[in-house]
Amino acid sequence: MMFNNFLRISGIALLLTGSSLALAGDEPYQQAAQQLQQRLGKVLMHTIKTEGHVAAIRVCNEQAPQIAQAVGSDLNLEVGRTALRVRNPKNAPTARQRDVLQQFVEQWQHTKNVVPTATYTNDQGQQVWMQAIVMQPQCAACHGSNIEPALKQAIVERYPEDAATNFEVGQIRGAFVVKSSQ
Repeated sequence: MMFNNFLRISGIALLLTGSSLALAGDEPYQQAAQQLQQRLGKVLMHTIKTEGHVAAIRVCNEQAPQIAQAVGSDLNLEVGRTALRVRNPKNAPTARQRDVLQQFVEQWQHTKNVVPTATYTNDQGQQVWMQAIVMQPQCAACHGSNIEPALKQAIVERYPEDAATNFEVGQIRGAFVVKSSQ
């Protein structure tokens, strides 16, 4: 009961301040996730506008890892993404990340006013920070349930084991994963 009240109060405070639920020590991790989201989003939106969605699949396949690496290098962190249903097998979650992702989905079903985050220490002694990725309308063309045939073909060509489709706007689609460097 007390925890639920805390969540409600925190949610109201967050709506009023426009910030996210995080400790001060989480700021570099949040910054890394935000930079990855912004840099990748900018490249994807430009590519979609100029070349279409099929070309955006190439960007995700070839440039997304480079963008994540650049963000990580800039901030001296490891930055990436994972999901319960991945498009790229290289982004498959660890057992611990899978547990966190499942917790995110459960949390999100109960309260959709705060995007879930979690922090833990992995077996290598790294601090790992995760933030849920909520499916946005602009992501539906490639991750939704009604994918154009030519786009679906391009996805399958680059990602034969793709499982990152049939999401609805507003669902948890995955998570940013930011790790301390060693």
